[in-house]
Amino acid sequence: MDKTYQPHAIETALYQNWEANNYFAPQGSGEPYTIMIPPPNVTGSLHMGHGFNNSIMDCLIRFRRMQGRNTLWQPGTDHAGIATQIVVERQLAADGIGRHDLGREKFLEKVWEWKEQSGGTITRQIRRLGSSVDWSRERFTMDEGLSEAVKEAFVRLHQDGLIYRGKRLVNWDTKFHTAISDLEVENHDEKGHLWNLRYPLADGKKTAEGLDYLIVATTRPETMLGDSAVAVHPEDERYKALIGSYIELPLVGRRIPIIADDYCDPEFGTGCVKITPAHDFNDYEVGKRHNLPLINIFDKDAQVLAKAQVFNIDGSVNAEIDGSLPAEYAGLDRFVARKQIVAAFEAAGLLEKIEDHALKVPKGDRSGTVIEPWLTDQWYVSTKPLAEKAIAVVESGEIQFVPKQYENMYFSWMRDIQDWCISRQLWWGHRIPAWYDEAGQVYVGRDEAEVRAKHKLGADVVLRQDDDVL
Repeated sequence: MDKTYQPHAIETALYQNWEANNYFAPQGSGEPYTIMIPPPNVTGSLHMGHGFNNSIMDCLIRFRRMQGRNTLWQPGTDHAGIATQIVVERQLAADGIGRHDLGREKFLEKVWEWKEQSGGTITRQIRRLGSSVDWSRERFTMDEGLSEAVKEAFVRLHQDGLIYRGKRLVNWDTKFHTAISDLEVENHDEKGHLWNLRYPLADGKKTAEGLDYLIVATTRPETMLGDSAVAVHPEDERYKALIGSYIELPLVGRRIPIIADDYCDPEFGTGCVKITPAHDFNDYEVGKRHNLPLINIFDKDAQVLAKAQVFNIDGSVNAEIDGSLPAEYAGLDRFVARKQIVAAFEAAGLLEKIEDHALKVPKGDRSGTVIEPWLTDQWYVSTKPLAEKAIAVVESGEIQFVPKQYENMYFSWMRDIQDWCISRQLWWGHRIPAWYDEAGQVYVGRDEAEVRAKHKLGADVVLRQDDDVL
């Protein structure tokens, strides 16, 4: 007998025997007890966290099995859209190939190859852990059955008015060219600057001090090309008389209003804030309150556009505002444009001062690039109608929190809930079941044939499926 325990010499053969005899299939006659394994992402291999939670679940399921309960521990893996696509793109990049070089279909073939390799590693690891899962019921989130269920859920929620397409501000990853969630954004403490810029008053107006300009402080001077307003606090005596007046936006020459909003802190800087609804989340909320235009100055790479895209707050095109931008900034990266814009302000005598300033810089947790708040068309779930039911069952006592004070946190979340962006500009994942005609009209259905039949679209109507995934 060996002096030390050699697990691989015993456990592998033992587990193979368990699996061959189907010992982990549902077999008890008592009350059902089921655990759905939190599906690991097919992006590599398991880590200690998986080992920890598998051990807990295995203890629970084996205990209930010994009690005679009708137990099922179902295994599976998650396609992990953005994470898996990034892994495969990096592999291709090592050979000098981009996904657009391959095209969607060929690229997805590469991802499926990776899934078979990575998924096999993961299932081998789960077996080596001795997890007593029922392998006959193993599932993958891109399996045909699950994919059909996802599609069905999307269509039904759309029919119920709970899924819609809208143009709103998202966290935009300029490297991977996709929207990402708040959880995928990391805020980094960095030393930056606060640029104090002079914005000339229009129509001969002057401040209480006799100045013909306002000073706005900003950490992002490059976004001034997309300013829609300058805001002051409604009770700030320095600027009360100017509310409703206009600014001549430097470099661009566009007239923008001076508005009053409680968002402004009279104690911070000069108390004047530039409002850029298409490039800042807080400004977007101010824009909604004051029905300001959304002026998008960047493309998907965060490079300055030759002409800004101008929208109303509801996402419709605003044809009244000329989106022309200074030609010298067209095509420049946002940070290169920043330097040139600051230099232009200085040359025009409009740079008041530059201060050191500590700030939090949002970066993509996978790309490491600075996240850009960007205006795009995305698919959303309307969450407020769902939250109303979730609030009601707690208020009625049907669901109770322990400790009870956590109800307050829960209610705070539910009452301040935002609509959920469910689309991603990726190729790997459940493709959105929506089709567009050449006029941009959108049709949602389980497949193209259903869309054509439901909306009486003949063969002469060209349709293309949405490129995004869920």
